Amino acid sequence: MSSPNQKAIRDRFVAFAFAASDFLIEITPKGIIVFSAGQVQTLTGQMQDELTGKNWLTYFTEESHGNLGALLKGVNRAGRLGPLMVNIKNQSTGKISRALVMGMTMPDSENIYLTFNATQSFFDFLAVGDHKDAKLLDGKQFEAAALKAFQEAKQKGKELEVTFLDAEQINEYKKGLSIEEANNFVDNFNTVLKEQSFQGNSASQVDGGKYALVHDSEITPDFIERKIKELVKRSGDEAQDIDLHSKTVEANLDTLNEREARRALIYTINQVEQNGLDAAGDNLAKGFDEYLDENAAKITRLKALVGQQAFKLHFQPIVFIPSEEICHYEALVRFETDVSPYELIVFGEDIGIAPDIDMAILKQAIGMLEVKRKEDPSIRVAVNISGQSIQSEVFFDKMIELLDDTEVDSQNILFEITESTAIGDLDKVNNLIQRLRVKNFEVCLDDFGAGAASFQYLNGLDIDCVKIDGKYIRDALNSARDEAMVRNLARMCQDLGVTTIAEMVETQEQLDYLVKIGVDKGQGWIFGKPEAKTDYRKRDV
Repeated sequence: MSSPNQKAIRDRFVAFAFAASDFLIEITPKGIIVFSAGQVQTLTGQMQDELTGKNWLTYFTEESHGNLGALLKGVNRAGRLGPLMVNIKNQSTGKISRALVMGMTMPDSENIYLTFNATQSFFDFLAVGDHKDAKLLDGKQFEAAALKAFQEAKQKGKELEVTFLDAEQINEYKKGLSIEEANNFVDNFNTVLKEQSFQGNSASQVDGGKYALVHDSEITPDFIERKIKELVKRSGDEAQDIDLHSKTVEANLDTLNEREARRALIYTINQVEQNGLDAAGDNLAKGFDEYLDENAAKITRLKALVGQQAFKLHFQPIVFIPSEEICHYEALVRFETDVSPYELIVFGEDIGIAPDIDMAILKQAIGMLEVKRKEDPSIRVAVNISGQSIQSEVFFDKMIELLDDTEVDSQNILFEITESTAIGDLDKVNNLIQRLRVKNFEVCLDDFGAGAASFQYLNGLDIDCVKIDGKYIRDALNSARDEAMVRNLARMCQDLGVTTIAEMVETQEQLDYLVKIGVDKGQGWIFGKPEAKTDYRKRDV
């Protein structure tokens, strides 16, 4: 028998559940109902005990089965499911009730706990003003959401697809609507795409009347097209026949790393924009191969530039704050070409030769230091290592061998790890980093804050300093959010014993602010621009 306290706790949680929903069910992993409560008879047309033992799909329209099946495939321990819009079918009257379903799994049970809200006032609330977020993702947001979806799906063994939709006739259809009707239609159209997309937030307007969404493989393009056509009919034009075209691309990315997957996605989207849906190909992995084929000449040229070391190094000073005394220089590559070095380096990472670029730059930096240290034994230079290179044991072994074979030592050189490619195995990378630090080489985390995983890296990697991304330094005096970010990061690093470097310092006002919050070092045009020489002179102040 439950104690009074247990009963009070149970009643409290039941009250919470019904405050947010109308209908509750508990199902097994195979979709068999083991418990139901709430407006059972009103919504399903059957009594509560009649639902027990039935397959839950019985009580939903066939159009909702794909979404519900995808929902179950997304189950993971102690995780949230949904939100997802579905249609509940009354078995007695045939009435269809639209409902928002959300779910939860618990660590001590295999069952899934689901709540349904079918109250019209709830939908009215969602559909007004700022309460309805029907905006689709922009290009960069979609790119990030898609890559995150691919990673999560890979971990869970799920299969995802990317569907491109050509809905040019939608624009023509909207011309026949009033402004208010058109706005409502667009919101509902966007909502349909979002509802079918992975986790409800992986849909984007690619260009004009073209759209893209990442979704579970069980949700077919025909189903998406049918939902849109139903929307047109619900908008009051039964006779209107919208001609839609779609192309689905498999997102089987087992053979691609994160940067290659990003490039494959961008390339495929660009092809759709420029040449239409048929240019999308059959899968993203093939899209990356096509990208390589299309850029074969550029690849050959870049490999030649790297192999022949047809580039120069420029050096930008990094100074102590507030004394502005020289600390060290950062080596920045300048290719003998009119293409920006950033574009070529990113391209090199896309095609997998970042370790070759990094090794060539390191060799040239060491060659310069072997000469310069004879006249200035204290000279120090920071060399960049890409996120792609730092994860390669082959690269790391070659780098350690190169350092061991030169008289240049930890007094002359340090390393900055760039967040150009996501670092997967932090433990492995941290072990490699410690091989440098045990030889007294300092290691810095570059562009801190620019990537979503920066704080995860700081927690998982034992490093000596972080370089705060210049965007935050530039905006700190004009944005309370950026100012708080920089100030709290400086304080946190002080507590951790990690040195801070601020990049893109360009004004005295910025410098005064960095002195005030205790940032250790600075880099930027106020101290000196990148130059081919290393004879920095302190500015007049």
